[in-house]
Amino acid sequence: MNTLAVSFALYTAGIAVIGLLSTKVSRGTQSDFLLADRGLGAWVAGLSSAASAESGWVTLGLVGFAFTNGISAYWVVPGTVAAFLFNWFVLGPRLHRLAQEHQALTVPDVLACQFRGPLAAAIRLISVAVLLTMLTAYAAAQFNSAGKMFAATFGWEYATGVVAGTAIVLIYTVTGGFRAIAWTDVVQAIFMVGALVLIPMILISQLGGLERTWTLLNQGEDGGTVTHWLGRRSGIELVAFATLWFGIPLGNPGQPHVMIRIMATKDRTAILRGGIISALWVTVLFTGAVTLGLTARAKFGQLPDPEQALPLLAADVSVVSPVVGGLVLAAILAAICSTADSQLLVSATSISHDLMRVLRGPSQSAKSNILLDRVTILVVGILAAAIALTEVRSVFDFVLAYGWAGLGATFGPAMILILLNRKTTAAGVCSGMVSGFVIAVSWRMFLPEWNAVVYNLVPAFFGSLITCVVVSHFTTKTA
Repeated sequence: MNTLAVSFALYTAGIAVIGLLSTKVSRGTQSDFLLADRGLGAWVAGLSSAASAESGWVTLGLVGFAFTNGISAYWVVPGTVAAFLFNWFVLGPRLHRLAQEHQALTVPDVLACQFRGPLAAAIRLISVAVLLTMLTAYAAAQFNSAGKMFAATFGWEYATGVVAGTAIVLIYTVTGGFRAIAWTDVVQAIFMVGALVLIPMILISQLGGLERTWTLLNQGEDGGTVTHWLGRRSGIELVAFATLWFGIPLGNPGQPHVMIRIMATKDRTAILRGGIISALWVTVLFTGAVTLGLTARAKFGQLPDPEQALPLLAADVSVVSPVVGGLVLAAILAAICSTADSQLLVSATSISHDLMRVLRGPSQSAKSNILLDRVTILVVGILAAAIALTEVRSVFDFVLAYGWAGLGATFGPAMILILLNRKTTAAGVCSGMVSGFVIAVSWRMFLPEWNAVVYNLVPAFFGSLITCVVVSHFTTKTA
């Protein structure tokens, strides 16, 4: 085994150990397994939330997009940072208070806790259906990333890489639950930022400085496009570009695996500090990812698959030493794991907590719930891996088109209105969730010409929001 592989293996083993050690402080309750007993401090909550939001989509997908499209990819930074600040400073305190008042353990709990009767149950059932569908697809995109990483770096078969990535995530997620995820996310967040800051700096130095790097980017037929802030887009193409970069942040309030970090934070002070930490972290991370894509473009010129730029750089001894290369690979795996583990846990709780609450009521034992959580994590993880094995997709497109858009349109408007508008009714929430999901999927699958112009999350989000407001206006809170 070479130095690169040893360095990577040691990191992987360390993450597994951290996850397993978290079981030592477990209290054996479902609240502890799902929310770490609502005891996260600012640093753990902030870094864990940010890391779970930014998956292999950043270390592979965004790097690849910047490689292909140039400096216009930087436009993702301001909108994403604004979304993080909105989540933590506007929605965060209200979400935390509501979750504590009603002892809510999941996002569907939050959406349904103020209502009673059939429509409250309907909110949970709709949530379960969407969570299982979208989070399984989302997790599949993460395992797709793992397959690409192992293939590009170690020359493994894509399928072998998918299986290895799935196994690593399942080991500590099944055993340690949310606490294991939060603890490992902190380490993973540090590795992600470290790699996406360090590698561009090394490349710029090796290429001869910023001026030389810029000159290299300007070479070739599309050089002027790469270094143009709008990529020389105009007309319909510019509209499509704008709806993508300013539409992506709309999905943040609707990501259950992100919002539960706020629910798990110990108090208001930790929420406000955690918001600052997460916003700073994502600013550095996204800026680094785009810069990495640009510097990789200056070095390589072209690649068959630009999403493999970072793994190829990690394995290139002319760029970094094998030890550092192993740690860079660890950062890629960190991005994959920090999102996939949370998605698997949220999928599991949609079964053990939300679905079982509808079918059997809230009286089932913590021990049986945790067992069901673990079984569901295994099943969903295996299913996600099976989906990832069917085709090597673009991580960037697959995540945005289905996982991020589907969840963002289904849960985002409902979450915002539940927390900010007291007139929101159960009927409004149900209709808004259904319309958001249907528009997001239909727009992508059946309207390819429109989808090429407007990112499907944008019409789906506003369709859901408007539906929820209108239906709430014509129904009562108890209806």
